[in-house]
Amino acid sequence: MNTKGFWSAAVCVLLTLTGCQKELMRQLQGKWQLKSVEQSGHVYRVDTVWYNFQSEALFMYQIYHVDKDSFSHLYGYRNHPEENRVHLELISYPRPVGEFLPLTDWEDRQRTFTVEKINSKRLVLYSDHKTYEFIRF
Repeated sequence: MNTKGFWSAAVCVLLTLTGCQKELMRQLQGKWQLKSVEQSGHVYRVDTVWYNFQSEALFMYQIYHVDKDSFSHLYGYRNHPEENRVHLELISYPRPVGEFLPLTDWEDRQRTFTVEKINSKRLVLYSDHKTYEFIRF
């Protein structure tokens, strides 16, 4: 393959990957309610956590506290480093990340998930040996 052919092929691959990432961003858009977390064969039911993908770059993690009848949330950013991957990073707004993390199962302000399944009603993410199943809210 000559140099011109190589660069033409490289551009086509890059455009295809960019198109897939844009499609994933579009599909994630909206509010997703966490329904279960599976780890080591154990399934834990959840209905008080939401992941909100508010634009191509913004993210919000939201938790409902049943005992207090109130919500906590933290904003952050998202990007797509690879096809079928979403990287989320929480920021200290409206409270410090350090106060919010103990309310979650996140160990750090950043987390990268593999998107195992997504359609108009269901989202399945995988990270740190856990599978998270969401429904569109």
